[in-house]
Amino acid sequence: MMKKMIGMSRCDDALRASPAWTARLPGASRSRVWVAGVLLRLSVAGLGLGFGVAQAQNVAPPPLADTLSPTALPGGASMGHETASLQTPMACLIEPFMVSELGSPIAGVIDKISVQRGDTVKKGDVVATLNSKVDEATLNVRRGEAAYLARAVQRNSDMYQRKLLPASDYDEISSKSRQAALQVELQQAILGERSIRSPFDGVVAERYAGPGDRINDNKIVKLAQIDPLLVKVVVPEGLYGQVKMDAGADVTVNSAISDKPLRATVWRIDKVMDAASGTFVVLLKVDNKNNRIPAGIRCSVHF
Repeated sequence: MMKKMIGMSRCDDALRASPAWTARLPGASRSRVWVAGVLLRLSVAGLGLGFGVAQAQNVAPPPLADTLSPTALPGGASMGHETASLQTPMACLIEPFMVSELGSPIAGVIDKISVQRGDTVKKGDVVATLNSKVDEATLNVRRGEAAYLARAVQRNSDMYQRKLLPASDYDEISSKSRQAALQVELQQAILGERSIRSPFDGVVAERYAGPGDRINDNKIVKLAQIDPLLVKVVVPEGLYGQVKMDAGADVTVNSAISDKPLRATVWRIDKVMDAASGTFVVLLKVDNKNNRIPAGIRCSVHF
C-alpha cells in the first residue's frame, strides 16, 4: 500500500506542476497532456489495489496451464480422471442403431401413406406411394410400342433369311425393337420411384406428411432401427487403452423396462479425444430381439 501512495503522490505532483510548462502549448495539446496524467493516476491506483488484495488474502494467481486443463472444474476441483476405473459404473444412453428420414427421389403428390407412428416395418416394405397415374399410362404406351416392334422383327426375320429384305432395313427394325424394350425398363424404373420403401427393419419414429401433400425436398417419415441398439458412453481419457474392441459389458436400465442387465459388446472406440472435457466416446451394441427395449433411455454400463 505504501508503494501505491508514493505512486499516486508523484502523479499528483506531476498534474499540479503541469500548468507551469504546458502554458506555452496550444489548448488541444494541454488537454491531451491533462487526460494522460489522469489515466496514469487511475492505472497506478488500480495496480496498487490489486496487489493489496492479493497480499491481504495471501493467494497467488493460478498458473496459466491450470486454467486450460481439461480436468479443471470451478472451485479448483478436479474431475479425477487419473483415479477413474472400469470397475465404476458409468452413465450411458441407449440410442437407435440407425435413423433415416425418408424422402422421395422425384417430386410428386402423396397418394397414400401405409404406416403410422410406432409401426414396425421390414426392409423393402412400401411406407408411402406418390400419385403415379401418368407414369402408369406412359408405361402401357411403351409396352405397346415394344410389342409392335417385336412382332415386326419376327415378321421380317423370315424375309431377311431368304434375302428378300436388305440387311440395313432389318437392322433398323431390330434396333428400334431393342430401344423400345429399353424404354419399357426405363419407365418401370420411374414408376418404381413413386413407391417409397424402408431401407432396413425398424420402427416408424415420426410421420411428417400425409395424403395430398406435395413432396419435393421435404421428408415423409422417420425410421429408426432398434435391433440392435446402440449404447453411447463417455469415458475419461485416463481409461483410454483399457477398453478393448469386442469386450463385453453389462448395461443396466430402469427395472420397469428390464429387471436384468443387458449384455453389450464394444463396437467402436473414438480415435479423437474431446479436449474440453478430457473424454472419449465408446459405442456398444446390444441385441434387441422383438424390439423389447426402447431407444432413447438412460442407462449405466459396467465393463
